[in-house]
Amino acid sequence: MGDLLIRDVPEAMKRQLQESAQRNGRSLSEEAIEILRRQIAAERSGVSAGQRLRALMGDERLSDDEVDAIAASRHEPDREPPRFDR
Repeated sequence: MGDLLIRDVPEAMKRQLQESAQRNGRSLSEEAIEILRRQIAAERSGVSAGQRLRALMGDERLSDDEVDAIAASRHEPDREPPRFDR
């Protein structure tokens, strides 16, 4: 197997990876490999984000009113971002 060196990993991200590895009973390297494996598999599966979201929602469905509101909002002009300096 080959080696992979990843430089400049933010400390917070490394800490999260270490915590995840500990929860899953893996070494830091094993956890990173598992995360990479899952991500690559997800990209290769060809399943869209919408399909994954529908799978997570199960039997929950948006109402017709919710779908109509989403569709209508797509045609609205972008609003100004909020200002917090006033």
